[in-house]
Amino acid sequence: MTPGRRPLPIEGMNPPADGWSLGAGPQLIEDLMAFVRIPSQSATPDRQPDVLRAAAWLADRLRRRPFDHVALMPTARHPVVYADCLRAPGRPTVLIYGHYDVQPPEPLALWQSPPFEPAIRDGKLFGRGAADDKGGVLAAIAGAEAYLAAHPQPDLNLRFCFEGEEEIGSPSIRAFLQAHRDQLACDLVVSADGAQWSERQPELILGLRGGCALEIHVEGPRTDLHSGTYGGSILNPIEALARLLASLRHPDGRIAVEGFYDGVAEASAFDRAEIARVPFDEAAYRAETGVPALHGEPGFSPVERCWIRPTLEINGIWGGHTGGGPKTIIPASAHAKLTCRLVPDQDPVRIPELIERHLLRHAPAGVRVSVTPGGFAAKPYRLAADHPAVAVAAGVLREVFGVAPYLTRSGGSVPILMTFLEVLQAPSLMYGAATEDSQLHAPNEFVYESCVHRTAQCFALLLARLGGTLAAPGPVA
Repeated sequence: MTPGRRPLPIEGMNPPADGWSLGAGPQLIEDLMAFVRIPSQSATPDRQPDVLRAAAWLADRLRRRPFDHVALMPTARHPVVYADCLRAPGRPTVLIYGHYDVQPPEPLALWQSPPFEPAIRDGKLFGRGAADDKGGVLAAIAGAEAYLAAHPQPDLNLRFCFEGEEEIGSPSIRAFLQAHRDQLACDLVVSADGAQWSERQPELILGLRGGCALEIHVEGPRTDLHSGTYGGSILNPIEALARLLASLRHPDGRIAVEGFYDGVAEASAFDRAEIARVPFDEAAYRAETGVPALHGEPGFSPVERCWIRPTLEINGIWGGHTGGGPKTIIPASAHAKLTCRLVPDQDPVRIPELIERHLLRHAPAGVRVSVTPGGFAAKPYRLAADHPAVAVAAGVLREVFGVAPYLTRSGGSVPILMTFLEVLQAPSLMYGAATEDSQLHAPNEFVYESCVHRTAQCFALLLARLGGTLAAPGPVA
């Protein structure tokens, strides 16, 4: 958004072609402010009562309107807020997903206003969770209410599944979905945890990278040794680790681990053309990141490297003396953390095994090398561009925003989308009220008021047009 430019008021938008309007008005923003005031930090033990309070608030919000059933369903940690409207027997079912938990707000000193005291400035609603994901959740609910008000006899069924553990990796959700597979059965999941490219430019995210993590441990002598007494006869574990890390990548940027690229799904000409349509300013990108030049796998643009190609990153290295002044030692050990971002069809279990095999094969004599899991594993997700719901969703975005959406990918991971596909056999579409500049997980998180309203309109129109589309499911990749 250009500094100082205010968003168009929502009432100034063109009405949907269906001839009916959302009607949410200022109540939607008032509800969002009330929701944001609840500090539902799932990662913070002292905030667990607030997570439960947010779940109860959301259930009460759903009970205001004509949904058939609303319930708090227990999981191993925080409850799922469930609701449904099953008035179209034999018709398709859409499951709307989102989460009501939020990230911790620290560092507090960087917030311009308190994170759980929502404030509106220049058409933006500031507060922790405003964009991720409370704005999307309430926009989805408002859109569903508008759809049901305009269609007393709907041509599809609705289910809602709002969890309270997304920000800690959804540890209970797979077991919950397996236990309630029949109750949550659907033809399509629409995730409210999506985003738009900007306040006025929509996007439709069709794929997300998966990921895995591991730690490398290089052990040398039993204890730190005097570098004068032993130097020259003992291999330094930090030097050995540096050699090993350097061996993981060719100088041109390609990953050197044998088998790493095996089975990687190549992007189609259509995919690459859609990615090329997304504007990219290399000079601005370098200025934003502070790097003098870009680097990466040859044969791909910077955007393609971030969205559709796998990565291997060294996230941290430690060992030896790092305090002030010299300390003349050969350290006993050295360690590193690695993560990979994975693309279809890479396996987050197999890739660490390949990296471990590479490291052990290249380990120099004089040290012992071991690898342990790093606590992160997610499968990549992709929705085929020719799935019929994609055309409907893209058409709705074009109508509401007034411009065609970018068909994008995301370099990050949303593991639950693959969980829905594996457990419920349902593909996922991503809509959302957040934008790329919403400061997600950072101080001064915000959502544009206009995007909350537009997203609600998008949900209403999407539901109105999916009934006939989902009667003949398309391919899922």
